[in-house]
Amino acid sequence: MDLGDPEAKAAFVEHTGEMVDRALANPALLHGQRTEAMFGALLVSLGEIEMLKPEDAGSFFSEIEMVAPDFRVVLKDGRQWLIEVKNVYIREPGQQERELMNADYRAKLEAYANATGGELKLAVFWARWGVWTLVTPERLVDESGVLTLNMLDAMKVNELSELGDRSIGTVPPLKLQLTADPNKARSLADDGSVQFTIGGVRMFSDETEITDPGEQQIAWVLMMHGQWEETEPQAILDGDTLEAIEFAWEPSQRENQDFEFVGTLSRMFARYYAEMTVRDDEVIQLQAPPKLEWFAPLVSSDYMGEQLPLWRVIQRPNYERG
Repeated sequence: MDLGDPEAKAAFVEHTGEMVDRALANPALLHGQRTEAMFGALLVSLGEIEMLKPEDAGSFFSEIEMVAPDFRVVLKDGRQWLIEVKNVYIREPGQQERELMNADYRAKLEAYANATGGELKLAVFWARWGVWTLVTPERLVDESGVLTLNMLDAMKVNELSELGDRSIGTVPPLKLQLTADPNKARSLADDGSVQFTIGGVRMFSDETEITDPGEQQIAWVLMMHGQWEETEPQAILDGDTLEAIEFAWEPSQRENQDFEFVGTLSRMFARYYAEMTVRDDEVIQLQAPPKLEWFAPLVSSDYMGEQLPLWRVIQRPNYERG
């Protein structure tokens, strides 16, 4: 294209419009691009990396065939990981296994990693369950060099905790109370209805009130994006006077222990990201803002809560066969 040609601009706009229309008509492409953007935002939100850079943008020259992975990540200890991101949706729960890399494609990714001083990793988003896993492909390939994986095996060797992912537990239930303004009308009518003005908001972990703003922020994230189920709202009454409306979140099943797991940070982030980018199973936008302020205290080993007890579990991968 001759940049001095007065028709070049119109031709470029037309060509770009055609490419955009083609992309918007390809749901698999949109979900893949959304997943790639989500992974980058997740790593920024977890905050345990030194640098994140898209690696597959632009061109490069090599005498041998290579493929650039999606991201270069520099860890805080100086290691460099080159991460390829895959979006996997499996409709049938019983059919979990999927070929993720053939031998030729993996060899080209490994060649790029070796040439640029990085270690190849594969991040997989198991979209049906909203679960992220991160694995080392060369440790999982079969005799022919093919990487076939299912979600349960991927979770066993998941390395995402190296980048800040944690499993979070606390004392259930988590409760949110909308208290009625005592200076405004709040009495029950004869038909059982009540009109009231919200006077304040209170949060609880079981019976312990959470008043610290930072711990309230954590509790809010666990309520909105954790795996616990929201129960029916309850009215708290003093006779025929409304004191508060209470919302509660608790696990569907309780174990015989002091706390219950709410979920992993990566899965909570996936739920948030879906709320921002997906509507009726269709991608409406590709990117949503990172949430570093949500996860910084949960990742930090120095953080200690006072009113919201927290259990933070770090998973280590187990690549041993059998």
